[in-house]
Amino acid sequence: MKERICGRRNLPKQVLKPFFEVDVRLDGNNSVLKPSLVEVQSAINRAASHVLKSTKKVQLWFQKDIPEEEKEPFYNWIAKDKEIVKVILLLTGSIQGTKNSVSKFLEGFTTYSWLWTKKPEDDLKKFRN
Repeated sequence: MKERICGRRNLPKQVLKPFFEVDVRLDGNNSVLKPSLVEVQSAINRAASHVLKSTKKVQLWFQKDIPEEEKEPFYNWIAKDKEIVKVILLLTGSIQGTKNSVSKFLEGFTTYSWLWTKKPEDDLKKFRN
């Protein structure tokens, strides 16, 4: 799952479809991601939180004959499972590991910044003179 979120591949011919797609857009004189990495991470965190919270009202199957006040919610069982906690932590921190590569990718657009920072009319005037 982490490989799909971060866009990494283990095998050369393996094609991974991303969970999220972002666009690079021009914002003033800067190229930015839309939605931003913060927004993507926030969506992942909210989804993980909602999935976990949804299990608070779910009871374990083997507790059907136990009085209601003694039943333990499924949530408590999930919160104790080390593998589930590990996956939740990987999900909630998944974008953090990609920030450097995204910053490097966005820096590649600075090579072309003259396209949106310089006025072509100024260069045309210089050429004529």
